Amino acid sequence: MSLLADRYQLAERIGTGGMSNVFAASDVLLGRDVAVKMLKPDMARDDNFRERFRREAQNSAKLNHPNIVAVFDTGETDTDGLDVPYIVMERIHGRTLRDVMRTDGPLSPARAAELLVPVCSALQSSHEAGIIHRDIKPANIMITNTGAVKVMDFGIARALDDATSAMTQTSAVIGTAQYLSPEQARGRAADARSDVYALGCVLYEAVTGTVPFEGESPFAVAYQHVQEDAEAPSARIDDPTLDNTARVNIDAVTLTAMAKHPADRYQSAAEMGEDLERLARGQDARSAAMHLEDAQAESASEDVSTTAFAAAGSSAAASASPAAEKKPFPVAKVLALVLAGLVIVAAGLFGWQMLFGGGFGREDSSTASPAPNSEADELAVPDVSGLTRAEATRQLEELGFEVEVEEEPSSEVDEDRVIRTNPTAGSELRVGTTVTLIASSGERMTTVPDLSGLTPAQARTALDEAGLRLNPQVDEDSSDSVPEGSIIRQSPAPGEEASEGDEVSVTVSTGPELARVPDLTGATWAEAQNTLRSLGFEPTAEYLDSHEDEDRVLAVGGAGEEAPVGSEVIVQVSNGMLIDMPSITRLNPDDAQRALRDAGWEGSPSDFRISPDRPGTGALVDEGLVAGTDPEAGESLRKDAPVTVYIWEFRLEELAPSGVRDALRGG
Repeated sequence: MSLLADRYQLAERIGTGGMSNVFAASDVLLGRDVAVKMLKPDMARDDNFRERFRREAQNSAKLNHPNIVAVFDTGETDTDGLDVPYIVMERIHGRTLRDVMRTDGPLSPARAAELLVPVCSALQSSHEAGIIHRDIKPANIMITNTGAVKVMDFGIARALDDATSAMTQTSAVIGTAQYLSPEQARGRAADARSDVYALGCVLYEAVTGTVPFEGESPFAVAYQHVQEDAEAPSARIDDPTLDNTARVNIDAVTLTAMAKHPADRYQSAAEMGEDLERLARGQDARSAAMHLEDAQAESASEDVSTTAFAAAGSSAAASASPAAEKKPFPVAKVLALVLAGLVIVAAGLFGWQMLFGGGFGREDSSTASPAPNSEADELAVPDVSGLTRAEATRQLEELGFEVEVEEEPSSEVDEDRVIRTNPTAGSELRVGTTVTLIASSGERMTTVPDLSGLTPAQARTALDEAGLRLNPQVDEDSSDSVPEGSIIRQSPAPGEEASEGDEVSVTVSTGPELARVPDLTGATWAEAQNTLRSLGFEPTAEYLDSHEDEDRVLAVGGAGEEAPVGSEVIVQVSNGMLIDMPSITRLNPDDAQRALRDAGWEGSPSDFRISPDRPGTGALVDEGLVAGTDPEAGESLRKDAPVTVYIWEFRLEELAPSGVRDALRGG
């Protein structure tokens, strides 16, 4: 093991990728476990890449969100004369979404949606901070052992995209081809909606077990992202319990996220997250209704624009699922006809681009006039947060955008002021596209429900009904009374008033806290009590007769095993009441009693019992002396137990031979 930057003690390697290795490490300064990602030397030789990597790592460190793996530190270390960048991150124990899918197979749409809602929350936070992930894929989504979802590797993909070396550019395509947005495949700038597209690909793979596009090379896959429509995911889901409505919903959410043109996708990660939440709860996604409305409008019009192609194609794919084919309805028939016509239009547009537009992935404005989706007609959405809705509406309309207004309660933004826009500020949109203003309606109060005993999933549902949100950062604590996975406490407390939209934080039980019971044999009872109580146990003494000194520990129940903290531990303690019975044979009764006292016997005089049964002796010198005892010499004796002594009695017949003695006794 080596010490990095005189602070991070590197341990075993816990992961590796195409461009980096990840090591378990310990921060010796703060005493916490961390993970250290170090670039491989062949990736670190590009000066421009190292600079971009450093800058992006610093940006990532600014992100503070419970669903984003925290970046604590960044720097460079000298490796064989080469400056190798590294990033220090929080250590996460769990599995990646890639591992989950490999082990468990395809997920149900509801489960997949539940896992990706926190990813949307993380992406929305990063987008608002001006950071685009650019490498969303199952391997960068971690599910911890407690069920929390964490997004990894923020900023790395941006550094890859912006690097100038051929090696780095190739790595960027190979590493992300299965989840590459069309605009990235064309070499255009990525924005927040590029991450939305990638997340749509992840959702597709999560529910079907297959990526939307496959090819013999990364470039063949990238080509399909640009030119081909993905098959509806429901067509690849072999689940007879999935009804037609559920199939339409998963198709709508997935294919909206994967629309070819950014303007046809969800315009923010938050918007996609809202539909995923509905999908997780078994409710209809808004995108499903929107696609059906768009399709019906298109079927009544003879003028089909290329702008409508992505939306119509998505809805048609949703309607073409096996479940939908079993029960055809008029809208589906119309959509099929529209789709057939649009395929011809799309083929013509593709041919025009290939012949006159400079070919795949390349544009030449000098030889081709802008298509309707050309970026020449796009403008950046201005930041109008904090303005009144009237001021914001006027500013957006002057730029040529359509404006819709939605209200949302807020305890931080004054009533009638703009909280945010959808799409977010800075997004490039076509003139005429609708921008939604989210304006504050002021504070609306609601009563916080009692979440005790619920699971986080149940709590989320209860809070949704109350107009509140669950803080995605779920704390954990042990509990003897609350089962593992259930909520112990919450903040704000049940019954308190809170603003609608506020977050409620919860602490979930990890079950009883366990500690190992130590072996304290030979210690004093006082020492054993102090040790056990310091570990959180409740010691109880069980006194036993023993030759050991009084208050000396004989044994500890469950020593060496783990037990719940707070539980009772039985300690067997010596009462010091056992002695070895001394030999007092041929002592007179008084001397015999003194010998017993000297050996530690504490019985009363009445406990020194002389048996009326006196054994005979032919030795006159033994008359009146102790012949034997009960207990016998050497046996264990309680200090307060009675002792019976047998006193010899001189008898003449004991002098006779044994045969004569027997005759005399018989006569």
